[in-house]
Amino acid sequence: MLSTLKQYFGYASFRPSQKEVIDQILDKRDCLAVMATGSGKSLCYQVPPLLLEKTAIVISPLISLMQDQVMSLKQRGIRAEFLGSAQTDGSVHTKAQSGHFHLLFMTPEKACSTPLSFWLTLLEAGICLFAVDEAHCISEWGHDFRVEYKQLHKLRDVLLDVPFVGLTATATENVRIDIINSLKMNNPYVAVGSFDRKNLFYGVKHFNRSLQFVDELVQEISKYARKAGSTIIYCTTIKDVEQIHKSLQEAGIKTGIYHGQMSSKAREESHRSFIKDELLVMVATIAFGMGIDKPNIRQVIHYGCPKSIESYYQESGRCGRDGIPSVCWLYYTRADFAKADFYCGGLRAENQRRAVMESLLAAQHYCSLTTCRRKFLLSYFGEKSSAEKCGNCDNCMVSKRERDMSKESFLLMSCIQSCQGNWGLNMPVDVLRGSRAKKILNAHFDKLPFHGLGKDYSSNWWKSLAYQLISHGYLMETFRDTYKFVRVSPKGEKYIRSARPDHQPALILPLTDEMVEDEEQQCTTGEVGELNSMATLECEQLSEAEAQIFHMLLDERTKLAKSIGTAPYAVCGDQTIKKIALARPSTKARLANIDGVNQEMFSLGMEFERKFLFPNFVVCTSNLIAIHFNMKTKNFQLL
Repeated sequence: MLSTLKQYFGYASFRPSQKEVIDQILDKRDCLAVMATGSGKSLCYQVPPLLLEKTAIVISPLISLMQDQVMSLKQRGIRAEFLGSAQTDGSVHTKAQSGHFHLLFMTPEKACSTPLSFWLTLLEAGICLFAVDEAHCISEWGHDFRVEYKQLHKLRDVLLDVPFVGLTATATENVRIDIINSLKMNNPYVAVGSFDRKNLFYGVKHFNRSLQFVDELVQEISKYARKAGSTIIYCTTIKDVEQIHKSLQEAGIKTGIYHGQMSSKAREESHRSFIKDELLVMVATIAFGMGIDKPNIRQVIHYGCPKSIESYYQESGRCGRDGIPSVCWLYYTRADFAKADFYCGGLRAENQRRAVMESLLAAQHYCSLTTCRRKFLLSYFGEKSSAEKCGNCDNCMVSKRERDMSKESFLLMSCIQSCQGNWGLNMPVDVLRGSRAKKILNAHFDKLPFHGLGKDYSSNWWKSLAYQLISHGYLMETFRDTYKFVRVSPKGEKYIRSARPDHQPALILPLTDEMVEDEEQQCTTGEVGELNSMATLECEQLSEAEAQIFHMLLDERTKLAKSIGTAPYAVCGDQTIKKIALARPSTKARLANIDGVNQEMFSLGMEFERKFLFPNFVVCTSNLIAIHFNMKTKNFQLL
């Protein structure tokens, strides 16, 4: 198993959970693997067919994703193909049916519509597993539910004695149970890995959608885009996508665009250009997501809050899949949290609407946090973290201002209590600010003693305080259908009882960015933040000379990839190139021992017969590029 791993993938050992899942598959047991993006889920279904010389069927949600995976596997010397509407080679179906391929990719629609005769013929040739990638799409509790995935269980009656394997990066306990039941798994082996992506920095900022903010965002991206790898900017609307794309292009940055109103051909061209590093930045709606299999993305920026934590984790998880430090920023506005009606549109079932509301609420809480963001994300997926601070998110790296907000908290909680918990935040906040809107007058809330006592602060300031009180357990949010309600929790009631109108027990709370901005009467523009200031880029820990080697090898990799018509990362990953730059292997044997250098890459360069006798040579994968350091001129020379 280890020799196969090294031969095809270049690694000397497995990552956590990989070998255990593979062992279970080899024993023909159903499996569910919940492993973070970048943890190597795909190896779980890629290794068994190489060991058994049988075909693995892989169900994948998007044609573009399948094409990228097939491209990478072929580059490693693995027989792989896909069946679907975009397949132009008529011989693929015949070869697939006869068991020619190690891995055969299909969309769920294709798998369910394929004739029974195909499956029976392939079964006779040999099928070693049936894998369902992005398995959260099966679940109605998942964030990317697709009806077609629900039909896959019908193949169980055909593919007897074939282990079914579900794989996903984002699955809460409810989603895991739904996947197991939907695929009719029999006593499955369940592997839940860590969700902790230690190489990712998480940051959140409140902003407004102004042209000035877009200009500052573009300026910040332009500072490092040309040297820091690829960037994805996710937007919630097509209008935002087009505006940011235009601004980046005007700044001279090679930028692509991707959204649902583009033609299939235009989307495919944009996708391909980004995969091949011909574009530095991709500005897209979430339609550009599952179809990206690119390990060297250094920044993922969300221009607007996603509808769920699952969505955010999945999308931000496309960052730094090769393990190199990378950055995830999320910019949000309060308007992002008022889209429940839109997200629930077309959902008739109460449980589905409730799931959407719960998801949106969790995303709102994540944005409003003043505590560790990584700890919150891990907790959401059921993983405990003993450390209070991760040291790699904005809240852990920058101390928050704190102050005694007992008076303001008492006012807000008392006002909410007086409104009897039958409203969202807007009503009590409007009462505190002295509004005489019709709904307030009709409810006689203008007669409350709290009316107008909070007019010195803005609505957003009070809402920010409310979410601090929610996160600290003094307030609770509930909802019925798509309507949110806020009420005082038992902990908040205890606090109110211990206080008097003229004196309250101290309540020290951190100030959010919105509260600070409001108090200092600052505009939110100019608050883009240094996208790369809190994370080290790919040349981290490299000396000046090593960094020079690293970038020379990146350039050569791009040229080589272009010459053979593949993506640079399919030739050799950034992490492997970094290791080569650090090790400077002086012989082919030393090169072969570096993690990430597989037999196929190495064999491409066997024609290069120069013997390397000195440790100041470095050899690159694929065509064994040699770089020599001239001791006199202190420069590097490409040989």
